[in-house]
Amino acid sequence: MDDASIRLMAFSEVGRRLKAFDSPLSWESIIPTFQLENEQIYLANRARGIFKPRQMKRGILSVKTTVPRAGRNRRYKVDDRRNDALTYAFQGEDAQASDNLRLKEAFEDRSPFIYFFGVAEGKYEPLWPCFITAYRPTNLEIEVQVGTVGGRPEAVSSIREEEREYRTTLAKQRIHQSAFREMILSAYGERCALSGLPIRSLLTAAHIFPDGHLLGIAAVTNGIALSTLHHAAYDANLIGISPEGIIHVSDRLLSETDGPLLESGLKALRGEKMRFPTDQIARPDRHALAYRFEEFRAAS
Repeated sequence: MDDASIRLMAFSEVGRRLKAFDSPLSWESIIPTFQLENEQIYLANRARGIFKPRQMKRGILSVKTTVPRAGRNRRYKVDDRRNDALTYAFQGEDAQASDNLRLKEAFEDRSPFIYFFGVAEGKYEPLWPCFITAYRPTNLEIEVQVGTVGGRPEAVSSIREEEREYRTTLAKQRIHQSAFREMILSAYGERCALSGLPIRSLLTAAHIFPDGHLLGIAAVTNGIALSTLHHAAYDANLIGISPEGIIHVSDRLLSETDGPLLESGLKALRGEKMRFPTDQIARPDRHALAYRFEEFRAAS
């Protein structure tokens, strides 16, 4: 069993688990082992951010950052000053510690690994294959970029620099979207604010000020938990929400007469009040709701 085979099987296993479970992955869905040549191999370690299973000879299989419980500090930091790279901190202050020397091996070998990026407490967005593109022992940090998924070991390790930069930028966007969704769904008790739908896989985090707007920040007060149907209707200005939380349905939608979903799932919401988060601090910003409601009225 060689290191390249372990890595490729691990990549395949992460992909399988993403299909089996809702993204981001919970720690409970990461911790089970996978089997290769009668060996049980872990993907990550709960206690340590830098992980190499005992079956591997060099480098690492994964790194992990976590979102800590309230009142605790994040152990590993990510630097967002560059769009084309992630910065991952060493374990502790000793560059010669065994975990940090494994990072050095991964850098020297150009070997790919998995980055389990924490987006909420106990929830991780997996990025793979990742590569260490800079090793900075003086600063106690490495620079990480993301490549394409799959392929032979030699193909994976030779991904062009510009493609890694592009993939890393996309990965950062996915991280931020995933973290925003987790924050919003948690605030709304994992239910649609309009229908009460509790099926997590069908829930999204809708921006009030749009993502590209100057005020379209990824803050809990700029989001609403909506089902995929209601999110699409909200973005299309077929449904509007007043600053008081009253749901309005556009004349365009009211004029349609095709099917029970339209009648019960959309039209029936007219005049109802959205479900606000129980935490007052997490409630939508009234100015943001007013801005979007004016857009809805103009479109209607």
